[in-house]
Amino acid sequence: MVIGPMTDQRTPPEDADAADGVSRQIRQTDDSPKRSGPRAKFDPNLTDMVIDETTSTGITDVLGRLVRDTRASSGMVIDRAGQIIVFNGQEYRAEMMMLGALIAGTYASTREMAKILHEEHFRMLLQEGSKEKIFTEAVGDHWLVSVIFDRHTHLGLVKVLCNRATIDLSQILDRAIETNRNRPREQDAGLARITRDTIDLLFRKDDA
Repeated sequence: MVIGPMTDQRTPPEDADAADGVSRQIRQTDDSPKRSGPRAKFDPNLTDMVIDETTSTGITDVLGRLVRDTRASSGMVIDRAGQIIVFNGQEYRAEMMMLGALIAGTYASTREMAKILHEEHFRMLLQEGSKEKIFTEAVGDHWLVSVIFDRHTHLGLVKVLCNRATIDLSQILDRAIETNRNRPREQDAGLARITRDTIDLLFRKDDA
């Protein structure tokens, strides 16, 4: 499984390509040759969706506009496993991986609560503290968008702008799903080799 690089967009935006907070699920080396298209791998047990450059750029633009218009300190788009796809903002950069995992876990628990209440799901999640708030909204069945903002930002404004961003992200997600549906699946060479060796071993035992 291959997935494009996590985009950790700083402010100002020209630092976006110099991200230093790399996801622990990304496995790539600094001296790897640069090429277009997917460049890094996430844990295949968590996701198998390819995030190509076009998709990453689209997500980055939408999230950047959302963070700017809401005057949020930070924002992120994550998958349902908690892996950060795009991060924007100067605050909580060191904690973004932990935040992504915890937000995804919290949202997963609300889905179970929705089932108990015979609801299909809860699309929005608000966590409110004395200084900071986190507002999270689902993007289809694959992603979540979250913004972190302080008490000076009106919650109603965040909800409206986040809903607009979700619509745009949903369109990007639909295109990404279609692209993934049409792409050839990569075969795990290691698993294929083990399978062949096991079959050979079984036949050798039978011949003996």
